Amino acid sequence: MKPSHVMLRFVGVKKIILGSTGHSGRKAADELVTYLKNGYSTVILPDGPGGPPFKMKKGVFHIALQSRVPVIPIYFEASPCFISPNWDCRRWPVPMSEIKVVVKEPVYISAENFESGYYRVSKALG
Repeated sequence: MKPSHVMLRFVGVKKIILGSTGHSGRKAADELVTYLKNGYSTVILPDGPGGPPFKMKKGVFHIALQSRVPVIPIYFEASPCFISPNWDCRRWPVPMSEIKVVVKEPVYISAENFESGYYRVSKALG
């Protein structure tokens, strides 16, 4: 189990659905749509497993479109933090860091606003 999975379980997450481009991503997305339609919520890390970092993949928007659930952009800032040398430049808070959580306005995705919705969420995430 990955450290992030342990943390998610610790805060009460009951179901973790794993999938990414090339690794059961479509199956995971379909399962997630079913859960969302039944009133569950989720968190998706939208930049994909192979990057580039900070560039969203469109899977989250396909899920939002099919489930009719809005995308709520959320990001975290930790100061001070350690920045890993990996492709994703993951940031790890050091002990006693201040962590800022920024929640933006929900973006509802439809067939008509798919591209503009992608732009709005990208802009909201910085």
